[in-house]
Amino acid sequence: MTLNVPEIQQIGKSILVDPNLGRPSILSIDRKLKKKDIQTNLLFISDNADLDIFGKAIDQKITLIPLFDYKWSYKLIFRKEKKGLFSKWRERRFRKKRSKFLEDKIKFIDEHDLSYERLRTLKSRLQRGEPILAKILNVEGSSRDHFHDISYLNGLNPQDFLLKNNVFGDLNNFYNVSIRFTLTKKVLKFLKERNFIMFDVSYPNDKTNYHSIVVSKQKWEDFTFIHATDLHLAERNDKIYGIIKKWAKSSVKEGVEDFFKTITKKLKLRKKEKEEKEEILSDIKIPLRKRLINPNNQFRQFIRLMNKQVLKNELDFIVLTGDLVDFTVLSRLSKKLRKAKDAFLFRYEDSNWQIFKNCVLNLPTNEDYKGVIRSEELNCPIFTTLGNHDYRPFHYDLTWAEMYKKIGLNASEAIALNELFSASPITALTKSSLAANGYLREINSFYDFYIKLGNNLFIILNSGADSFKNLRDLITGHPSVTGVSSRQVKYLENLLNNVIQKGMNTFLFLHGPPLNTGGKSLKINLFEKKGKRFVRKKISEFKESLIKQLGKALSSARIDGIFNMKYGCVSSNWEKLVEFCKDCCILTLAGHTHDSMEFRLEDTEEKTSVYDAPPFKLKKIENPAAIYYDNYSEIYTNTKDIQDNGPFVVQTPALGLGRYGHPETAGGYREIIIKNGKLSSFKLKYLNR
Repeated sequence: MTLNVPEIQQIGKSILVDPNLGRPSILSIDRKLKKKDIQTNLLFISDNADLDIFGKAIDQKITLIPLFDYKWSYKLIFRKEKKGLFSKWRERRFRKKRSKFLEDKIKFIDEHDLSYERLRTLKSRLQRGEPILAKILNVEGSSRDHFHDISYLNGLNPQDFLLKNNVFGDLNNFYNVSIRFTLTKKVLKFLKERNFIMFDVSYPNDKTNYHSIVVSKQKWEDFTFIHATDLHLAERNDKIYGIIKKWAKSSVKEGVEDFFKTITKKLKLRKKEKEEKEEILSDIKIPLRKRLINPNNQFRQFIRLMNKQVLKNELDFIVLTGDLVDFTVLSRLSKKLRKAKDAFLFRYEDSNWQIFKNCVLNLPTNEDYKGVIRSEELNCPIFTTLGNHDYRPFHYDLTWAEMYKKIGLNASEAIALNELFSASPITALTKSSLAANGYLREINSFYDFYIKLGNNLFIILNSGADSFKNLRDLITGHPSVTGVSSRQVKYLENLLNNVIQKGMNTFLFLHGPPLNTGGKSLKINLFEKKGKRFVRKKISEFKESLIKQLGKALSSARIDGIFNMKYGCVSSNWEKLVEFCKDCCILTLAGHTHDSMEFRLEDTEEKTSVYDAPPFKLKKIENPAAIYYDNYSEIYTNTKDIQDNGPFVVQTPALGLGRYGHPETAGGYREIIIKNGKLSSFKLKYLNR
């Protein structure tokens, strides 16, 4: 097919919206690999309103690039010699087969001066195979259905906010493109040893959507996936180690008396000056490399660990539920740019979204930062959603409320960073929907979506930005998130009526937890007649297993009448969300709190209540469930117990940063195992334990 000059000028720009890095399309293939032709749909956005010209522009231009891990690729070179009667004949035959493969590697080896021994351990990037040309079956315009319409569930439809937020600039025409591609012999051979293979999708104007199509052998009856949350990635995380080391050698420490005065004034320390000096000097003696927690390194270490599980066929996908970045706009930008309100400020190139993508793909950075560990390209599909930090444009000051302790620094080191990373409390808490534009353009263009794999349904919801509705939660350091909108509630109702079936395993993922207590009960009797002003009880006193051991009635273990279950979690439509978790989901997974909390839900006729948003809104909301607390992931470790005692609502600790005052709790994630089509485990794990 050829295009004349006028038509070429009318082609314009086109971007593949879906599938993408954070919302890949998982396609099935039979385990015997008899099926070679795979069909799927792609969603494009273009500035061209002419369907025919758009179709001609992409015809013969869409290719799929298979991704092979190096362990599989290089075993063709380093295959052990077989002994036996026909060993020499086998070796000659093998040499002929691998000769072409070796020719392709000669240039690579010469350019990088690599020996065969070093190639054995070369795992930093996945090997891109020969591109597979996709055949276009059909092209049609895509209507922008409303998110809450039932028709939205039936197709690959764009969401209105992509145009409202000007995510793709002047592109505003959506097209659904149906394609078919044929798996090569090499891909099929790879699938004999691996459960799945990922593909990059390349299309006109040298654009690529990475890891966006997955062909899997899974029947989705026995599989494993990982839940991780609160990565808090940022470019400045990689700078901190080098800045502190440079400061340690600088002349600042010569004027130590003035330095301690600066620390005292800045941090308003209450201890005596002598005690302050002794404490800070003792901290300095501990090597920085043993104290500093770099969230970027945490994620790099996580990727290496996950890749090992993929090589063993023990992992199928990962779900990342928000706070993917610590803030969006790069700290190195000038103050003038950081204060600007123009949309150009939120360019992907000037945002930490590029840091996230570079970590997943292990792309090289422009600078060589000290203290950055060796990483690899993630060899596993991921599904993503946003958290409240992902809506924050600007960085915060590490000296506020001793936040530097979360990354293992002491007060003096925090002051050393302060000159470069000082911030205004107002700008640091600013939120903007434009902050997510880099995410929507490059990682995942959908706020809310679901994936159906076999008899398993995975619902991923965006719980929104920081909520100032619950001012009490914000002041106490546990900000609530916006929650689910009325449109999202309608979306869940549509799923319930049209997609969710009896006996289906339904999992709900979101950043802000549906349930949270803060760890202690706090009743402020401003609205009660008598009693002490403050009554505190630890939640550990109400563990369900402990109550049973004491021989008390199960009703004594209920925490919804004792604790504020709406503390630091979703604000809007809280009771509807909890009811959905109780009635429809076997497991709900969230983050946000940087802590591990596990709740169990039951139906009950004895309803308790909670205030909506005191002190501004004193309306009471009914708890739709009886709520219990314990370490259920450790107690219930088989399918029967989980099915008999669920559903569960759990929080997973942060992967990137520990909770306040406990930096050692960083590195948490959950491993969820499905056996014989049923949930059998959702245990908590840590990177360094």
